Amino acid sequence: MRVDELDVPDSVADALTSAGFVELHPPQADAIPIALEGRNLVAAIPTASGKSLIGYAAALKTLALKQGSVLYIVPLKALASEKRDDFLQFSHLGIKVHMSTGDLDSDDRGLEDADIVVATSEKADSMIRHGSRWMDGVKLVIADEIHMIHDPGRGPTLEVALTKMMRRRSDLQVIALSATVSNADDLAEWLHAALVRSDWRPVPLMEGVYDGGSITFGDRTVKEVPPHGDAVSSLVMQAVGDGGQCLVFVNSRRSTEAEAVRLSGLLKPVASRDLGDSEVSVLEGDSETTATGRKLASCVRSGAAFHNAGLTYRQRKYVEDAFRAGQIKVIVATPTLAAGINLPARRVVVRDTYRYENGANSPISVMEVKQMCGRAGRPGYDPYGEAILVAKNDRDADHLMEDYVDHDTERLTSKLFQERVLRSHILGIIATGDADSDEGVVDFMRDTFFGCTSSMFGIETVVGDVVDFLAAEKMVRRRGDLIDILPFGKRVSDLYIDPVTAFMLRDAVLEIDDSTEPMPILIAAAMTPDVVGMYPKKCDDARLKAEDELWSEKLLLDPYDTRDYDPEYYMSDLKTAALVSDWMEEVSEETITQSMGIGPGDIRAKVDRMDWIIYAMSEIAYIFNPDAIRRIRPLATRIRYGVKEELSELVSLRGVGRTRARALFDAGYRTRDDIAATDESVLAAMPKIGPALARSMKGQVGSRTAEDPYASMSPSEEEAMLEEMAAAYGEPPSETTSGTVNEGEHRPSGPRQSSLFDF
Repeated sequence: MRVDELDVPDSVADALTSAGFVELHPPQADAIPIALEGRNLVAAIPTASGKSLIGYAAALKTLALKQGSVLYIVPLKALASEKRDDFLQFSHLGIKVHMSTGDLDSDDRGLEDADIVVATSEKADSMIRHGSRWMDGVKLVIADEIHMIHDPGRGPTLEVALTKMMRRRSDLQVIALSATVSNADDLAEWLHAALVRSDWRPVPLMEGVYDGGSITFGDRTVKEVPPHGDAVSSLVMQAVGDGGQCLVFVNSRRSTEAEAVRLSGLLKPVASRDLGDSEVSVLEGDSETTATGRKLASCVRSGAAFHNAGLTYRQRKYVEDAFRAGQIKVIVATPTLAAGINLPARRVVVRDTYRYENGANSPISVMEVKQMCGRAGRPGYDPYGEAILVAKNDRDADHLMEDYVDHDTERLTSKLFQERVLRSHILGIIATGDADSDEGVVDFMRDTFFGCTSSMFGIETVVGDVVDFLAAEKMVRRRGDLIDILPFGKRVSDLYIDPVTAFMLRDAVLEIDDSTEPMPILIAAAMTPDVVGMYPKKCDDARLKAEDELWSEKLLLDPYDTRDYDPEYYMSDLKTAALVSDWMEEVSEETITQSMGIGPGDIRAKVDRMDWIIYAMSEIAYIFNPDAIRRIRPLATRIRYGVKEELSELVSLRGVGRTRARALFDAGYRTRDDIAATDESVLAAMPKIGPALARSMKGQVGSRTAEDPYASMSPSEEEAMLEEMAAAYGEPPSETTSGTVNEGEHRPSGPRQSSLFDF
């Protein structure tokens, strides 16, 4: 079937054809007509088989016929960027595309004119909690990578958000796109959807096991591999020598770096290249270079790279883009990359099928391994894809062949039935009016994937216990058989934090007075369940013991007398607080990464989490101890930008990070008034400022209209300024639109989350 034969307006068919979609793949030909009829659909087909077009075609028809707006839900922020860019191909149809993945304490009123919103499941659920009017007009929901519903961290939110939307609108169309899973029929039953299941791929995929110098594939054919040192080196060098690229998956961040460094030595004679100054700047860490960044730049020069959560956004994006361009031949990554962006290669090498968890090596699921394998084979580039699992011996080879290559993926199961997960979602369900009694909550649960696939044994007891807990903490009130949301509970729901985090923050703010120092506030925030602690290493002992002795008598929360807190994790949380304290005191990233044994991306991750929790603490202080805000609020800007208090006014200027702010301060520019009084050309001549950022700074301090300080900036100038801002922060700005900044974003007067759920 051809695209121009589909039941879509001519403008949509022409747009799809212009974007390169002409002949439909078999799974697309089966699925798209169903989607275009307005029916619910589950498409369970392999990676690279064209799942996205199924959603795109339905979305464009929905918008062309003005039936309503479209919500495209993704599990990862990186994937949101890809989908936003894909939809921008069709902007000539008059479609307004927005991406919303950031601030969870907002209903995104700036998105009222959006036709398509690409959002994470957390952001979608947050918009529902805030009563977003835009959500009322949604006609089509596309849930991409819906198999991630099995993930304990991301799955329950997606499950609850979809259930809320389906219960509220009987005419809502849901299209769920999934990898091949063994119980896709359960998903289809839950969503009341037609099921299209296929194993077809545009590029044949051969899965196999490497052992003793050869690969045995699933069909038991054998391929010899010329020796080139160890197994991974041999597999990589053969693929690169044949003109292909490789993804190598290992089970730890440290292994990604070590393996990439080793492979770069082998690749250097055949894949080395020179890097420009701008490339070196991005790779080494922009304004603050680190050892990790220098190591990455060295690997990239030789045609290899590593990819893990320890890198900054800009470093990861550079690696991904350079790999797509063929400039990097091999990426060594942790499994997270397999579940995220579209990054196929000729050969995928899975070195490790276990990870260290809870004090022991645990096997990785078949589904996760299949996700890695599915990255093999680039449509339009490779005649085939190879996914190779590396065996340690003959016995291990038999295990890998039997338990992974020949094995179906595990059945998808709901991860909603856990008290820690339920307490947050039950509060959200009550706060949004989706249930007003224990029976109403249980009835809601029956409509979830959990309710569809289980007997729900014991759910009434758990719901009752959770509601009792929420009532005891004055978040809800029982009134006979009914449950009312209370102001504290509504605010906690809007803040999108764990109710346990909320009562810990409440107890902490009640202890804050004018003498409270920053560190006890940071420690209290780090102790909450929404901030994951950092593993304390032996080299941390002296520092952490000193911090403990210094602050033990001034703590706002007693680790041995705080409900639902395990004091075993106190040193981990103290390390997080110490990291953020160093960051606020302008300790260099190089020093922090080396002293704490982490990567620059870890700094950003912890800072973002603490930024959000400190903001939540200040909001809770409004309710219980407004005087405490004087001690909490000043920390917000300092945490976000990593500055001492004297730089707070300068970093409130969008695009001026801590390095630029310190340079401006040391040059005598202390306030916004100083910037306003300085000629734009003088600012532009300063190191790392430049014309675009100087113009933006002047606009922000009043030399342009207060309503729109960016009104006179061209798109290219604004893009340049955004790039400079990203360079300063090491992360992208909190995007909600394609190339524009919405009203309310990057508010300098108060902290807002930038990337809490950047998995």
